[in-house]
Amino acid sequence: MITSMLTTALIVLAIAQLVALILLSKDLNGRARKHGSPDWTAISSTHVLCFGAGGLASLAAGYGAGVSVAVTVTVMAVSMVITRLLLNYRTAGALVSVTMVLLKILAVPWSVMFIINIEASALTKILLATGCAVTAVFIPASLLKEMQGWEVLLRSRWRKRAATEPRPRPAGYAPMVSVQVPIHAEPPDVVCRTLDALSRLNYSNYEVLVIDNNTSDERLWRPVEAHCALLGPQFRFLHVEGITGAKAGALNWARPYIDPRAELMALVDADYLVDPDWLHHTVGYFKDPTVGFVQCPQAYRDYESSSFTRIANAEYVAFFAADMIALNERGAGLTVGTMSVIRLAALDTVGGWAEWCVTEDSELSTRLHAKGYTSVYIERAYGRGLIPETWESYKKQRFRWTYGPVQEFLTHARLFMPGKLGRTSSLNFRQRIYHASHGLKDIGAGFNLLILPLWPVLLLSMPMSGDTQIPPITLILPFLTSSASKFILGWLLYRRVLGSTIGDMFRSQIAQAALSYVIGKSALFAIFGKPAKWYRTDKLRRMQSLTRVVSSAGAETLLSVLFLVFAVVAFTVLPLGTASIAMAIGCLHQGVRFAAAPALSYIAERAQRRQEYRKPAGRLSAIPTLGQAA
Repeated sequence: MITSMLTTALIVLAIAQLVALILLSKDLNGRARKHGSPDWTAISSTHVLCFGAGGLASLAAGYGAGVSVAVTVTVMAVSMVITRLLLNYRTAGALVSVTMVLLKILAVPWSVMFIINIEASALTKILLATGCAVTAVFIPASLLKEMQGWEVLLRSRWRKRAATEPRPRPAGYAPMVSVQVPIHAEPPDVVCRTLDALSRLNYSNYEVLVIDNNTSDERLWRPVEAHCALLGPQFRFLHVEGITGAKAGALNWARPYIDPRAELMALVDADYLVDPDWLHHTVGYFKDPTVGFVQCPQAYRDYESSSFTRIANAEYVAFFAADMIALNERGAGLTVGTMSVIRLAALDTVGGWAEWCVTEDSELSTRLHAKGYTSVYIERAYGRGLIPETWESYKKQRFRWTYGPVQEFLTHARLFMPGKLGRTSSLNFRQRIYHASHGLKDIGAGFNLLILPLWPVLLLSMPMSGDTQIPPITLILPFLTSSASKFILGWLLYRRVLGSTIGDMFRSQIAQAALSYVIGKSALFAIFGKPAKWYRTDKLRRMQSLTRVVSSAGAETLLSVLFLVFAVVAFTVLPLGTASIAMAIGCLHQGVRFAAAPALSYIAERAQRRQEYRKPAGRLSAIPTLGQAA
């Protein structure tokens, strides 16, 4: 009876969410509800429509009228109570949020009841329980990550978003800024173009420090040194060899060379072409002495001519157009290593850059917030850099971007814990949650990869143990409906927020699938303390051999083949029914996701070979118009 009621609730919630999303798509320009005065007419009519559809779906699925009505009324009442608290959300957006949470929560007791009641061997039950337990532990982090990504669609009012527009500096306020450009083995012409752009800044009180670390080939750094001399005394070149700590080590080493009059430091990657108004529109925020840093989006240029770089860019942009806005709303914004302006006194107060962390940028934001400094995220892009052109570079970059946040979580875990378990800091509850989630979501990806072999083992153990009981076929309905809801959310994000096409949405999904293995692997390396090197994004064009193209995605290729074989086995070994179909679809889905990696490796190499004679090394094209998201 309990399992039946839980299954009914899952169906009702999934259908209600889908209907709410259809309503949301028709009214993304709707006004926010006023504080303290919920529009009960809109809330009630939306709930009756959405949950009424869910109740009818449960009846159509064969559940009795009594159970369907009781469950529908109960979950609708719970949803209405929670929705009343979400005053900054659109009416349909609030309902989508609530159903998303309730679906995740109710899936846990449903799984427990199913495992208890299923007539299966002890081995099958242990395998199912292990997989479900690991998934359940990381539900809060994965749910928070999901909500963070969709919130820009679901909300209609923000406390901080309107206050973080570009702000021309007040008259008479022009603190000195030390702009730092850390480089290592970069193409000289790329760096020189970056410096030329910095020389055109619409701001007079600044210096530029080019910090070259551990580049042994003088042919790479000598031309940059000479170019700095041509640009005048405002530009200084520093070269050092033998230091450790990668980028963080170089920045710490250069601290004594910063002009003593500087109040702020700005960070620019070696390949970024910066808008002249960047400092003019950001330094004004530092009149507030509590502001520790101002961050602008990390954006890219010259990606349109390659199918691979279009895929990579489509995956990058969503984070800065959605997640960073949600993080900023909670006061948990991140520094991302370029296009950052940081208060020097704040940087010194927290002890400089963390040389132990491969993502020294986002790690710094945690310590700054813990010391009570606030942050600002400006949505406008004020600079664009070069995007990775090869699968190998893309993969290494994502490995670092995953390894680092896990390092951050493991090192700062006590900062995120409550009461006596935690460490005293200025982090508020929301900041603790969101900074912790930054690493926890990747830890969850690592454990999901770790338990991946459980499902093929389960597939093989079921016929050996004589397990033939199957889950109710009606579960297909909430699964399909939830999948449709995610598709609609993705389409709305790319179409309404990013102004992109449905093709870009699919490109992003391909990239996410291709990166799933390296993200899980990187998280496991960090969890178990396996050292990782700091990899910079290689901007020197190098053609790869076909053997290298295959080997760079070798693990993903092998896993793809194995899971596709398991999909066939599920159809041929298990008795034909819901279980075999579910297993086959799951293995096929995972096999296709892993296959995206070798596919991207091939696409990247093909694109590079086609452009080999069209572009000079370093892709030196004209500076694009800045200010709009990519």
